[in-house]
Amino acid sequence: PREREGGRGGAQLFRFFLLRLVGSSHHTFPLPSLLSVRGELDLATSASEHRPRRRKLATDEPTMVSAETIRTAIGVIGNGTALVLFLSPVPTFYRIWKKRAVEQYSAIPYVATLLNCMMWVLYGLPVVHPHSMLVITINGTGMAIQLTYVTLFLLYSTGAARRKVMLLLAAEVAFVGAVAALVLTLAHTHERRSMIVGVLCVLFGTGMYAAPLAVMKMVIQTKSVEYMPLFLSLASLVNGICWTAYALIKFDLYITIPNGLGVLFAVAQLILYAIYYKSTQEIIEARKRKADQIAMTEVVVDATTTRASNTTAGY
Repeated sequence: PREREGGRGGAQLFRFFLLRLVGSSHHTFPLPSLLSVRGELDLATSASEHRPRRRKLATDEPTMVSAETIRTAIGVIGNGTALVLFLSPVPTFYRIWKKRAVEQYSAIPYVATLLNCMMWVLYGLPVVHPHSMLVITINGTGMAIQLTYVTLFLLYSTGAARRKVMLLLAAEVAFVGAVAALVLTLAHTHERRSMIVGVLCVLFGTGMYAAPLAVMKMVIQTKSVEYMPLFLSLASLVNGICWTAYALIKFDLYITIPNGLGVLFAVAQLILYAIYYKSTQEIIEARKRKADQIAMTEVVVDATTTRASNTTAGY
């Protein structure tokens, strides 16, 4: 019996130390339960590792602005500068409206700009070149503005000038309609449609941006920038830069080429403005002095004539 009691005492002592090792407050802890405790610990660790992390808030760390957001912002600015350019002929047509006559003004620049806008609207359609909403909005607006100009020209022109504008307008509508029909029926991918319409847009857009070359030639010949407004040159520069940047962020060759050329032409205009600004002021001052001299001569002549008339009457 004593041996049994000793054995029981040893077993109890072993169990006591085992309980102390595990850290349990229970006095009865069978040995196999150690494995279950270890398993529960492993499960708890695994659950904590696989627990979903807290979602990061916008205030946790700064986020980068996406390239698409920057591109859209630049496109909106480009829309604004392009709208300024489209509205720049308003004083001319206000004068036509007041005088009820087109005088010596030509409708060709406005008809050409109308064709350019129609082609870019076609290019920006989702079936031709997806994700080009900014291209559609500004060129659609420009198309409406140019149609207003051409309509005023038709109202106040007569004879051959009116017939010429009407023929050009009909030819443009027929051309754009034919291009749209051929592209949508014969080209079956966005890449092919974008290429065909894009090449045509490059041609017409380059022609429109090259129009100031005639004005630049006149500036060089007359050494005067009087008929090349600085504001329009600056607006053309900003517009070209915005649309070139817009095209380069998500590379679009067909928008890059004409607007890149537009930047070059605008820079050339500003260089000419810097070169001939001083001579322009001298020309304007000389013209004023000449006008004053002519006015003074007329006054003297009138006074002499009046004196002679009075003398004759007195005689």
